[in-house]
Amino acid sequence: MNADNARLKIWVDRLDAFISALDAIDADDRINYCKDAWEIWRSTAISDPPPANSSAMLVVLGPLEALAHAMKSSTQNHHSRPGARNRVTLPAVHASLNQSLNSLRCECERWLHEGSPPADEIRARSATAVAGLRAATEPADGAAAADPYGAILGSHTPTVDVGIISDEVDSLTGAEKKRYREAYDRLRRMLDRELLRHISDESDALFDVLTGILHDFRANRVSVFDEDAVDELGRRIRSALISFTSALQIHRNQTIKTAMRSFGHDSARTKAVEELFNDFKDSSFEYRWLEELCDALPHGDTNAFRYQFTARRHGEPEVKVNMDREYMLEFIEQTRKDWLKRNELEAMTGDPSVLDMIKAIQPKVSALQGLLDEIMYPNVAEDVAVVKELTSRFNDRKSPWVPPDLPLAPRVLAFASSYDAGHLSPPLRQ
Repeated sequence: MNADNARLKIWVDRLDAFISALDAIDADDRINYCKDAWEIWRSTAISDPPPANSSAMLVVLGPLEALAHAMKSSTQNHHSRPGARNRVTLPAVHASLNQSLNSLRCECERWLHEGSPPADEIRARSATAVAGLRAATEPADGAAAADPYGAILGSHTPTVDVGIISDEVDSLTGAEKKRYREAYDRLRRMLDRELLRHISDESDALFDVLTGILHDFRANRVSVFDEDAVDELGRRIRSALISFTSALQIHRNQTIKTAMRSFGHDSARTKAVEELFNDFKDSSFEYRWLEELCDALPHGDTNAFRYQFTARRHGEPEVKVNMDREYMLEFIEQTRKDWLKRNELEAMTGDPSVLDMIKAIQPKVSALQGLLDEIMYPNVAEDVAVVKELTSRFNDRKSPWVPPDLPLAPRVLAFASSYDAGHLSPPLRQ
């Protein structure tokens, strides 16, 4: 039995246990019955999730989708006209679920004997199931009318691509929902550090390009004597360098613009942000010259940097990428930027390594971000308190409904839970 079939067999056994558990649920109405059933299967699904491309994922999704539809049907019926409310009975819900789950059970049995569906079919069926699940979790018209601001908050768990954890809370007023949403969004933006992650992503992309070049040399797909091929490799390096150095400028420009928008153009906080960037530029050789390299690179050639490929008969091939000092000294003559220091380039005996500059600058930019966070997010403690207030309203009741306008990410909840005012700066999320 291959690994996928073995995994599928485990989940078929779990499905059998769940079908049996449905008979033992002690609930006196169909809504609580669906909630209890949902929690049983949800707990099973998130405790040991199968890979997304496994046929076992279809076993995980099937009951979730069936339960979501049953819950929606039961709740719609609850909000119907009084004379129509009992059309969906508890035995009818139970019978419908049994039919759906046993149908899935028969299909699984066929997969165990004949083989699992192909990967593209699994992906397509998973996508269809997720779409059906999300459609079923949209609030029904009657429920929305009864509770216009929504009473359900949910969070997606990273361990299950399609997994949903949700908790029912007290109904929220419009003002409460706005307050919770704004506090949560500020914490999420601070934690995600999207502009800083952009720098890291573009650095990774550059080194991926270089790694690919080395692999081409090792596999003899490229020769250092093929001028056209070498020129193409230089073009790829230049494009990746433009993207990385642009990410540095975007980080500075967008952070300052956000400060202006949040605190005012001439506010003390905006000026403090600008001063941090100016001080960083003044103190960091790598930062100021990589920023200037960003302006020089798009000029249509690769003169701003030099690259060298060394393919050895014995030993590892090597790629060197250096900033061309002579070109950059000529280039800055045209720009006349006071903060650039000609003498430090003139005093050097060789061209500085761009790759070493990039490696050196990243921990410095991360440290700078910590100082920026303290200015950009002055009310972290208050926002944490608001999010904790929200989570304190959670009860033990569970529901499959997760409206898309108010999700709760585990990383934000974890930060709020462990927040220490003396250690503001969160780590860069990987």
